[in-house]
Amino acid sequence: MRLFLSGPFFNDDEVARLGRVKAALEKENFEVYSTYHCNARIDLDSARERTARFRLLCDEIRKSDGLIAVLDGRDAGTIWEMGYAYATGKPVIAFCERDPFFSLMIDGSSACITGLESIGAQIKDYLKTGDAGFWPKFSIRDKYDY
Repeated sequence: MRLFLSGPFFNDDEVARLGRVKAALEKENFEVYSTYHCNARIDLDSARERTARFRLLCDEIRKSDGLIAVLDGRDAGTIWEMGYAYATGKPVIAFCERDPFFSLMIDGSSACITGLESIGAQIKDYLKTGDAGFWPKFSIRDKYDY
């Protein structure tokens, strides 16, 4: 099963976090596509390179069986990729290693998990059953009536 791993990689902590998540998923025999790990850096001043990378990432999301988004860092690109995956019918998993945060739209469109413990097994179960209900959602939701 192939997962698109989405997440920021703007500093050493974010790069290390992506590496930990990728390793945990590969330990559970997932094939993991990660922009950081699979592609060379591009020249962000080049419209041609930006367009080519954008199209590549959209293609890679469509080719994947699901998307796992590392939300530590709250990166706009990661959140966009989540929406794109959801719109194309892919299962979306929102992952926070440390501090979960609540968003009505993310909570409603994805399975939400926190921490690396048994991440691979939880994702396998979710992708088999489509049921994320056994994961606790963020507690802030209980404080507000949406």
